[in-house]
Amino acid sequence: MTRRGFTLVELLVTMAVMGILGGALVRLTINQSRYVGEQEALMEARQTSRQAMNLLATELRMVSDSGVVRVAFDSITVRVPYAFGMLCGVSGGARIASVLPYDSAAWDNAVSPGVAWRTGGGFRPAGSVTVAASAATSACTSDSIRVVTGGALIALSPSSVLSSANAGGLMYLYETVTYRFATSGVLPGRRALYRVSGGTAEELLAPFASTAGFAYLTGSRLTLTTTVPSNLNTVTGFELRLIAESSVTPSGRTAPITYDLRPRVRLGNKPLD
Repeated sequence: MTRRGFTLVELLVTMAVMGILGGALVRLTINQSRYVGEQEALMEARQTSRQAMNLLATELRMVSDSGVVRVAFDSITVRVPYAFGMLCGVSGGARIASVLPYDSAAWDNAVSPGVAWRTGGGFRPAGSVTVAASAATSACTSDSIRVVTGGALIALSPSSVLSSANAGGLMYLYETVTYRFATSGVLPGRRALYRVSGGTAEELLAPFASTAGFAYLTGSRLTLTTTVPSNLNTVTGFELRLIAESSVTPSGRTAPITYDLRPRVRLGNKPLD
């Protein structure tokens, strides 16, 4: 019995079919690889946006009356409270205050603290003060003010800073913080989100698109505007335009993947008129 082999035509047809299948498989593999790369880039950009939102929202929600200092599209400067309390009398050249229980981490990390006290038109902020523990309880008990459990008695100096403040008035300690978008030091040529406090700039997250920035919410209706308000006391919140980018450009793309996150944060300690 004679075994029949393959003809040249059969070989050519087989090779053509294998070539088509091989090409399709290669294209499928490339497309799948690109898809995975794009999804990973999108997840990276989304994670950057969400982390920035969590960091900003935590402090911005604490901002109180007279707490917005400067605003621009790419930066905002605010006074972030980290302890609240009541003012007492003067003892040993310092103004004594009784503060409510506070976050010890925020207290320890505060740089160049300031103080603000309640007046008829809101809170009046003062510049840097020295904050120290105090045992002058009589300066408070004489005004029927006591230290609550978990709170503390503190001395604010110089006392002249608070000369116009009345005993029994509300006060808070704050840290002046600037959030801004600027050129990244970690990823050259890209933009990053910075937190600036006490003259020290800390790069938090990168990269962000050139369109990342801030818009403003004003009034009791939280009206959105991109124009800097002439009266910063009307600012009642911010829209955070956290448009993050992937750190690398995925294969097959001409630009990094972006994720556009725009949460709105109301200043939680500022009453709405």
